[in-house]
Amino acid sequence: MYNQNQAEIFTSGNEGVCSLASIFDEIPDIYKNREALSHRFVPEGLPHREGELKELASYLKHAIKNFTPPNILVLGHTGTGKTVTVKKVLGELSRVVGDKVDIAYLVASGTKFQILNEIAMELNPNVSFKGLGFKEAWNRFRRMLDKDKITIIVLDEIDKMLPSESDLLYFLSREERVCIISISNKINVLDMITDRRVLSSFNPIKMVFPKYNAEQLGDILEYRAKEAFYDGVLDNEVIPLCAAFAMDREGDARYALDLLMYAGDEAIRRMNSKVTVEHVKIARKKLEEDFIRNSIRNLSLTQKLLLFAVMKKEGESPRSIYTLCNEYLERYTGNTLTHRRLSSLLGDLELYGFVTYERRGRGRGKGTRWSLYLNDTLDRNLIISVLKEELAEERRV
Repeated sequence: MYNQNQAEIFTSGNEGVCSLASIFDEIPDIYKNREALSHRFVPEGLPHREGELKELASYLKHAIKNFTPPNILVLGHTGTGKTVTVKKVLGELSRVVGDKVDIAYLVASGTKFQILNEIAMELNPNVSFKGLGFKEAWNRFRRMLDKDKITIIVLDEIDKMLPSESDLLYFLSREERVCIISISNKINVLDMITDRRVLSSFNPIKMVFPKYNAEQLGDILEYRAKEAFYDGVLDNEVIPLCAAFAMDREGDARYALDLLMYAGDEAIRRMNSKVTVEHVKIARKKLEEDFIRNSIRNLSLTQKLLLFAVMKKEGESPRSIYTLCNEYLERYTGNTLTHRRLSSLLGDLELYGFVTYERRGRGRGKGTRWSLYLNDTLDRNLIISVLKEELAEERRV
């Protein structure tokens, strides 16, 4: 147990013993507001998203006159500012209309019951549907909606609930005075909805966010850095290098901001008062490792097994890999999937940057041969290590 004697040891002037106060004093103070580099931070301005801000606001302006806005589908690659733009506009809408609008934001992951329960708790923290069946939970949810208000529900990463839970989208979209804003990095996300009733009822307006270029990423980093760091902390080459590395991630602004934050943290860890190119390079390696670990953990069991099959049969045809994946699936779950479904999941792995295709001609009149490979920019040993850990845990569960 910590006591007064121990406190005296830390604060005494004994040789070789540092006081906690002096330890904190010695740590470089380079951050003005570290949260400004966080994904959760909504800045005052969003450089290079002014057009998207105005377009989204034009759709949601109906709520100011107490009319229900249209359903909206926000599309774009990871790190194109989709979520922060939606949050920015909704924050401004709340400021204008006050409590005339109810807003729920969540990542749409889980079963339809889990998602509905989370929506309800976002709207009213005192509400929970645990222990109920979906039908009763839905009836209670409908009763809790305030018909004098507009309810706006933001379903981020909506692809996580499709196609298996798409009927929840059907129920929500048929409810009066409810607007659904869905967000996805999959351009073809609507193709995941196989029920035509859902498509007809949901029927969203599409907004597509373009990728950032290197100059735009530099502007975004400069803007956030002014809020995050004290003047003179960053070497001149730091932001251009972060932007260049982010371009390797197809203009991912989220990655660029993470990289700048990791670099700042690395400078502090090394007791340096300035952030340099060297810190950025070290941060990139750590960020890549964290990114790979988190990305693999977020894959479904089938996607993990499919990625493992690609690595086992690298350079072979998709059909060969599907066959091996189904062998793994049968061992883990007792079930198999059609090649069409596995092809869709493989397309996701390509989108996430895990795998690449190589096309070769078989010769005149003999068609084309497709081969699959692990993306050569990734650390193969790290991926194998994380996959084995994850699959061992899946097996244990």
